Amino acid sequence: MEEKLFKSVLVPVNESDLSERVINKVEQMALCGILGDICIMTMWDVHNVDYTKLHSPDKEKLLKEQAEQLLKKYTERLKSHGIMVRTILSGGDPADSILKEIQQSKYDLVIMGSRHLNKFQELVSFSVSDRVTRLSSIPVLVVK
Repeated sequence: MEEKLFKSVLVPVNESDLSERVINKVEQMALCGILGDICIMTMWDVHNVDYTKLHSPDKEKLLKEQAEQLLKKYTERLKSHGIMVRTILSGGDPADSILKEIQQSKYDLVIMGSRHLNKFQELVSFSVSDRVTRLSSIPVLVVK
């Protein structure tokens, strides 16, 4: 068996169209034999749940279900091409969750999307990809 250029890859996704492009790139790279183990990760953002409200458990459950469906969609798509993946579902701040996963596991590469923010928007909103790129201890491939 030939050795892969990247043995273990983390692929954070969300429900955006950009994540579709990320999965397309992962699929291409995997079929070319560049990628080894692929882990698709998604998060439900706890900032979208107001835990002071009575309906917050329902909201959190809905966000988790949506995240699980997203993982299922991308996993089935890659498996249909013979690409095996594992998944991680996490709750919390997306950038923090990704950085924590990078620290806890032995990945060689992160492949993620970037939202085409201008410099002012980046300063105000602190994009996830920008934060991960700056703070990651491993290479990050940003798909635009």
